[in-house]
Amino acid sequence: MKKIPYLFALATITFGLSSCDKEDDHDDHNHIDIAFLEPANDQSFTGADAANVHIHVRFTAEEENHQIYVRLHPEGDESDLILNIDMHDHDAVIDIEEDIDLSAYPAGTEFHLEAEACEDHDCIEVVTADIHFTRD
Repeated sequence: MKKIPYLFALATITFGLSSCDKEDDHDDHNHIDIAFLEPANDQSFTGADAANVHIHVRFTAEEENHQIYVRLHPEGDESDLILNIDMHDHDAVIDIEEDIDLSAYPAGTEFHLEAEACEDHDCIEVVTADIHFTRD
């Protein structure tokens, strides 16, 4: 007779734990949108404008952001990282804004601005976006 309450309690605990696991495993897809607000794709910067290029990238998640990356480098030269941001944040909207001086680069230099966001905490699903702009 004493075994019945014990078995009932064990079954209740086991069911409760398995229910928690099912809820934890059920993750809706967390889509993240990456928007380049500044500069515009294929925009050109000349003279004094190249000394103060405003970079503005917005990450908008349906639920929350996780790990985000923003990198700026001359096209074809990833070793020259002008901007290298690696951030972990759980806000639904993250704005990255930086003012960059590109006046030291020669006219005609093309720049590659890329952004990456992890749609899940383990970074299994990743969304990427990129634009190009030039210094004329």
